[in-house]
Amino acid sequence: MAGEEEIKSKYDDYSLKEVPKDSRYGFFNVFLVFSSVYGAIAVIWAGGALGYGLTFSQAIIAVLSGTVVLGILGALTAAVGAYSGLSTYVLWRHPLGRWGGKIAGLLLITITTGIGWYAVETWLFGIVMNEIFPDNPFFSVGIAAIWGGILMIIMTYIGYKMLSFLSYFTIPFHIWLIAIGIAIVLALKGGFATVMAATPTSKMGLLDGISATIGLYSAGTIISPDIARFAKSAKDASMAWLAHIIFLYPFLILGGVAIVLATGSYLITNAMLDLGMGVGVLLIIVFGQFIINTDNLYSGSLSLVNLYPMRREIASIINGVIGTAIAAYVGFTAGSSITPFENFISLLGDFLPAMGGIVVADFFIVKKYLNKIDDPHKRYQFISGNIYYNVNLAGILALALGSIVGFFVNAGIPAMNSLLTGFLSYIIVYYIFIKLGKKPELFPYVYEGGILK
Repeated sequence: MAGEEEIKSKYDDYSLKEVPKDSRYGFFNVFLVFSSVYGAIAVIWAGGALGYGLTFSQAIIAVLSGTVVLGILGALTAAVGAYSGLSTYVLWRHPLGRWGGKIAGLLLITITTGIGWYAVETWLFGIVMNEIFPDNPFFSVGIAAIWGGILMIIMTYIGYKMLSFLSYFTIPFHIWLIAIGIAIVLALKGGFATVMAATPTSKMGLLDGISATIGLYSAGTIISPDIARFAKSAKDASMAWLAHIIFLYPFLILGGVAIVLATGSYLITNAMLDLGMGVGVLLIIVFGQFIINTDNLYSGSLSLVNLYPMRREIASIINGVIGTAIAAYVGFTAGSSITPFENFISLLGDFLPAMGGIVVADFFIVKKYLNKIDDPHKRYQFISGNIYYNVNLAGILALALGSIVGFFVNAGIPAMNSLLTGFLSYIIVYYIFIKLGKKPELFPYVYEGGILK
């Protein structure tokens, strides 16, 4: 195993240990980082996707319903991150066990943040660049995805300080971007009545819209501890999450819906060009994609370090190269088709919420009432000399059940099915083990202090 001296670097960002109190930030900083890395251009793109399949009144219902779910789940998981000071994937060692947490983290970065979401955002970057320079081969979707991905890898190398720095510039740009777009729609396209009366080009069910709304942000809610662990308190972390999800998320996504419905264009970038918003607007979109993808790659690097201890910045390069290659492939094969994006956010909504439900169930219910750990600061501590476990059967079974239900059960809202199944099944399975006089945790080991292995 790699020792502490082998992975120590100024860019490591406490990837395998608790963030110390003197390296934490207040509400405003955490709010800005949340808002910029989770509330940026992908949300506007998702608004465009919803506007392609829902009426504006349906979109309002879908977005507000999804916002409630995301607000509650994200506030709770952010609190876990602040209490523990641990990254998402390290704290998963409690509800899933050390081996279970490593495997689940690998699956998450493969499908979502570190590689999946990163690849999607890099592909979207290629689309925008191609919109700006449609006749230049250097700016074709696939080629732009390659050099854009390289630039994003360089930014991710630095870590949280880069995210914090960029956040001060990103939020005003995107608020301005949507505000101007809506103003132009109202002025040139017949006002708000035109938006309300517009018929979407395609067809999407309301429940599918709600699930897609939750799915878009489900990865963000689950990995919120990656940012929240830098908060000075759980209150700061939770309030920062709620503030950004309530005030920014509906505004950005519904703005995207309105613009696409009013113009009839299925791509938000095309719609903005149709409104005469200009190339400068697309450059702002590019900037937003850079920062949200920096966070995707940052989170993925933390997961890879948890799987196998290494320098975090090296892990970001590995994930980035793989994700960029996938983005380039999609760019060369799918071009500017929005279908891969729609399918991706729907897939996330089907199974990812289960993991959020399991973490909330373990930290706030099982640890408090079944394990009798009242102090939330101690529930996810790693204390030298204490015994921990490599496998937690309750967590693994709950994750499997939640994912299966979310993916295969069509009744209701898949994202909610996945979330509630993960939450309830974890508590029930853990309780059954206790009643039988058994522990769901298997294969004990002693934590010897220092860097987690």
